Amino acid sequence: MTDGSGNNVRDKERVFQAAEALTAEGAAVTVTNVRERAGCSNAAATKYLREWRDSKAAESEARQTLPELPAAVAALVDRGVDALWGAAVEVARSEHEAAAAAQDEALTAVVGEADALAARVDEADAELAQFRAVLESAREQARSAEEDRAAVEKERADAVATSARLEGDLAALREALDTARDELTQERAATTAAERARSDAEAARAQAEGAAVGLRESLADVRGALEIARTEAAQAHRDQATAETARALAEASVARLEGDLSASRDALASAQEQAAEAEQARVAAIAARAQAEGMAAGLREALEAATSAAISSPVPAERAGS
Repeated sequence: MTDGSGNNVRDKERVFQAAEALTAEGAAVTVTNVRERAGCSNAAATKYLREWRDSKAAESEARQTLPELPAAVAALVDRGVDALWGAAVEVARSEHEAAAAAQDEALTAVVGEADALAARVDEADAELAQFRAVLESAREQARSAEEDRAAVEKERADAVATSARLEGDLAALREALDTARDELTQERAATTAAERARSDAEAARAQAEGAAVGLRESLADVRGALEIARTEAAQAHRDQATAETARALAEASVARLEGDLSASRDALASAQEQAAEAEQARVAAIAARAQAEGMAAGLREALEAATSAAISSPVPAERAGS
C-alpha cells in the first residue's frame, strides 16, 4: 500500500518515529538526522518530516485555544469583567497567530529549501550510482584486458619455450644421427674387415688342406718305399750295410715327414679356428650393422617428427594493444 506520491506508508511511520525519538533525546530534528535514523531517502525524510511538523503545530495550536474559564474569573464575569477577559484572550490569540504565521512562512521557506536540497541530493545519489557503475565497468574492462594480456604473454612464453625445446631436441637428434652414421660406417668397415679375414682364413685353410694332402701322399710314397726297402733287405741280405743305411735314411725321412704332417695339422687347426672366429666376427658385424641401421631409421623418423612439430608450431604474435 502506497500514498499518492508513491512513497511507502512505512517510510512515513519510520520518519514520525525517528522525529519523536530525536525530540525525546533533545537532539536536533533535521532532515539529515531523521533520514539517518529512519533509513529512508532524502525526499521521503523531507516530505514526512514536514507533515510531522504540521501535526505538531496543529497540536500546539489546539492546546493554545481558549481554556475553560476559571472559577475566580467566572466570579469576575459576574461582576462585569467578562469584556476584559475576552479582550485579553483576543490579544493573546492575535499575537499567537502572528507568531504562528511568521513561523509558517519561515518553515515553508526552510521546507522549500530542504525539498530542493533533497532533490539535489537524490540527483547526486543517482549520478554517483551511475558514475560508480561506469567506474566498475571500466575496472572490469581493465581487469579483462590485463587478463587477456597476461594470457597472451603466457602463450608467447610457452611458444618460445616450446620452440627452444624443439630446437634443442632437433640438435640432439642431429648429433645422434651423425653418431649413428659414424657407428654405421665403423660397423661397415668392421664387417668388410671380417669378410676379408674370413676369406683369408678360408684361403689359408684350403692351402693347409692341400699341403696336408701332399704330405699324406708323400708319406704314403715314403712308407711304400720303406716297405720295398725292407722287403729287399729281407729278401736279399746282400748289402746289409747299404740296406741299413737306406733304412735309417728312410726312417729319418718318415720322422721328418711325420713332423711336417703334425705341423700341417696344427696349421690346419689354427686356420680352422681363425675361420670360425672370422665367421663369428662377420655375424656380429652383420647384427651390429642391422641394429645401427634400425637406430638410424628411428632417429630419422624422430628428426622428421621434430622438424614437422617445429614447423607447425610457430610463435603466436602478440594481440594488438596488449
